[in-house]
Amino acid sequence: MEKTELPLVSVPVITYNSSKTIVETLDSIYNQTYKNIELIISDDCSTDNTIDICQKWISAHNKRFYSTKIIKSPINTGVSANCNRAEDACNGEWEKMIAGDDILFPKCIETFLKYVGDRTDLPCIFSRVQCFSAIDGKIVDLPFDYDFFSLSREQQLNKMVYNGNCIPAPGIFTNIVLMRRLGIRNDERIPFLEDYPKWINILNAGYKLELIDQELVKYRVSCGISTMDHSLPFKKSIILTILLYMFPEWEKRDPVDAIARLDQHIDYYLKQYYNSLESISNIFSSDEYRIGKMMKKRFKIISSFIIRIGDIKNKRRRNNSSKKQSHS
Repeated sequence: MEKTELPLVSVPVITYNSSKTIVETLDSIYNQTYKNIELIISDDCSTDNTIDICQKWISAHNKRFYSTKIIKSPINTGVSANCNRAEDACNGEWEKMIAGDDILFPKCIETFLKYVGDRTDLPCIFSRVQCFSAIDGKIVDLPFDYDFFSLSREQQLNKMVYNGNCIPAPGIFTNIVLMRRLGIRNDERIPFLEDYPKWINILNAGYKLELIDQELVKYRVSCGISTMDHSLPFKKSIILTILLYMFPEWEKRDPVDAIARLDQHIDYYLKQYYNSLESISNIFSSDEYRIGKMMKKRFKIISSFIIRIGDIKNKRRRNNSSKKQSHS
């Protein structure tokens, strides 16, 4: 079968200062057993020579691909916007996004396509990922919850909003056509946390998240934990995710509990960020600090208001019940 008879699969590669690892990533795409691949590299204003390396690599290997493209941003925008730029450039039916330091197993794309077959109702599917140390290359263990995929859609959503993100983003394979139709893309208001909001949007659109029970992607981590997980921009993105995605879901289920949970989270991050004048000046601007304090005060006021409303309602129920009993 000629490669043009196969569905086109887009492989967006997300880079930022990826010069030390990008060739290994690109080689893993080149070595895919699946042939009809569109390669897109989206760089978020790297300050090293990532772009030069990519250009030289593509010059030497471009004949292997249906098409190749490099997207360069003049400013650093964060991973969510970088992913959106890459996805907007995709022409394939399916997309296998990969970071510029991760690696695809040779049969990755072929295995994904065999699993999805002719299904057009599947927005995405995940595989297991093999995590390895960026320091010595040894396999490390991260607490991904693969049992999550055996749950119902409702159970998945509930676990996601109460327990947080527990699934392997590097293992995603996306139906880009369906995702565009659903209007689901990365939330650029949250610059350094692109995956968790997307999972919630997919689940809220009525789709269950599915898993291929095979390792198809190698995920590079530092000392067993992603270095981004401890960065301050990432933690600020967590706060935005809590406010924009987790809190609305909590509120649907229990407004009083939602306020209490939000107050706990805000209190935790205020203490973490604002424990000294130095941290205030280095981490958040004075405006952000002021907004954070105002936000905490606002949620305490709302919490007290909701609790008072609940007490009033309960008192009315008790009074009505007493009146009925006296009449009887």
